[in-house]
Amino acid sequence: MKKQLENKRMLKLYFWTVSYFKPFILPTLLYVLCGGGMIWGELMIPRRMGYLIDDVIPLKRMALLVNQVLILCGIVVLILMVKSIFNLLEQIISNKIIKNQQTDLMVKLQKLGFSYYEKVPTGRILALFENAVNETQQTYTFLFPQFIYSLAQFTVPSIILISSEPIFFFAAMVGNIIYVFLNRTANKKIQYYLGIETKAAQVSQQSLYDAIEATTELKAMGSKDWFINRTIEDFNRFRIARMWSIFWRHFRYTTVGLTLTISIVLFYFYGLNLIQNGKLLLGQLVGYSFLMGLVSRGFSVFFYIIPAQYNALNYAKYLYEFLKLKPDVIEDDNSLEVQIDKFDIEFKNVSFSYKDNQPIINNISFTIPAGKKTAIVGGSGSGKSTLLKLIARFYDVTEGEVSVGGYDVRKLKLKNLRENFGYVFQDTYLFNMSIKDNIRFGNPSATDEEIVQAAKLASAHEFIMDTEDGYDTIVGERGVRLSGGQKQRISIARMMLKKPQIILLDEATSALDNVTESAVKKSLEELSAGRTVVTVAHRLSTIMEYDSIIVLDAGKIAEQGTYKELMDKKGLFYRLVMRGVKNDV
Repeated sequence: MKKQLENKRMLKLYFWTVSYFKPFILPTLLYVLCGGGMIWGELMIPRRMGYLIDDVIPLKRMALLVNQVLILCGIVVLILMVKSIFNLLEQIISNKIIKNQQTDLMVKLQKLGFSYYEKVPTGRILALFENAVNETQQTYTFLFPQFIYSLAQFTVPSIILISSEPIFFFAAMVGNIIYVFLNRTANKKIQYYLGIETKAAQVSQQSLYDAIEATTELKAMGSKDWFINRTIEDFNRFRIARMWSIFWRHFRYTTVGLTLTISIVLFYFYGLNLIQNGKLLLGQLVGYSFLMGLVSRGFSVFFYIIPAQYNALNYAKYLYEFLKLKPDVIEDDNSLEVQIDKFDIEFKNVSFSYKDNQPIINNISFTIPAGKKTAIVGGSGSGKSTLLKLIARFYDVTEGEVSVGGYDVRKLKLKNLRENFGYVFQDTYLFNMSIKDNIRFGNPSATDEEIVQAAKLASAHEFIMDTEDGYDTIVGERGVRLSGGQKQRISIARMMLKKPQIILLDEATSALDNVTESAVKKSLEELSAGRTVVTVAHRLSTIMEYDSIIVLDAGKIAEQGTYKELMDKKGLFYRLVMRGVKNDV
């Protein structure tokens, strides 16, 4: 029962894998026709060879001999020409399919919500795209095309042999049956070690990623040797599994030659006996030997492809499961695309919790009027950053409603909603490209002059000009060549270039010194004039002029009011400010 379910699952997975051929039915049909033409040509060769040896050579007629040799050469040339078209079509179809599959993966990667990336290690995602994609793509570049071709290459000559000389067919099959038996043993071992190899590859990929990303921390903590030893152990597990997997693959290849030799010995023993008894001509034996070669080749390739395809499907399983993942935030088919005219934000009895059902936000309601500035403050873990993510619909509320401009954010198209936001995250991500292109990310159609102006507003222009290549300086992976404050200023410049109607700042100036923060604050005030601003504040002294301050405590609103009102109240906000003053002192 378990085996039947496994076979059913694999069959479903296989049909999903080959479903990528659907958009290319016509070129695939042409591809199949070319394969049929090649097999027809291969079948013509033994027939012509038999005729040449038995009927032409004994006559000693040179003209007829030359004519038959030219026909044979013509068939070979024709096969080669068709094979070239066959290979070209194979590459065209497989490359287009691979492109479509990679596009599907990238689209899914972008659709998955924050929770996926918070749960799944980066190394596992990289392993998915590197190992699983590469192995699965063999289906399109080799396995499926050769599966069809080898099946036909085995079937057609087999029918001819069975109808002419069945013993020759059985001679060919003796070696093939032995091959299947040995191959089955090898495949079990290969599948076992491949399973270990796949898991070990993901672990070692994550270890490598951690080693690169956490270099500074490992050195600072004096844990470098411990981590190196742990990483080496991970790689050793992968290496040993890989070594045994390769060993059994080579064992499988070796059995091909051994079993083919057995078939050849049996074939010629019987064939020469027939010739000796006058029941078969030499040319016929040569022709049958060609057919036997086609049968054995088709059979061995076919049975090589089956386990190789099984291996590819084991990797395809990860892609299939990944593409079937449902994002936490789903855009409804009837989502609205509207022109939002008023950019007020309203929370109505909003509660939110992650998958573990621990409430982060607990039944809160408030309104942020359009064009006003609101700060969100509170202790660590109070839900400040979560509120911003709910506004931009990075997560959906568990209960209640978040609306922008009077529209429930769940009823708007995500692109329509988010094009109105400018978001500066606490942890800034920079691409491994130039400073100019990292800023242009906020508005891809921006001119160089607009980029420079945005950098000046973010107090980034001076340090950019001090770098080696100015705006063309490559920042390195994740902006590793820049300081935290420099990365934040580029992120702010990126947001300023977009000129959004709603500005969301998640401790956007936390990595800046007081002087730079003051300059950036002034620029943000100029940019935010007439715009709705929501800020998660790091330094409470920077929000003194804000229209409203919301104080969170354990996911609930503890206080709300202006800076003066909250200070006069001498409640939680007052204590937070006083604590900050003591820390500054």
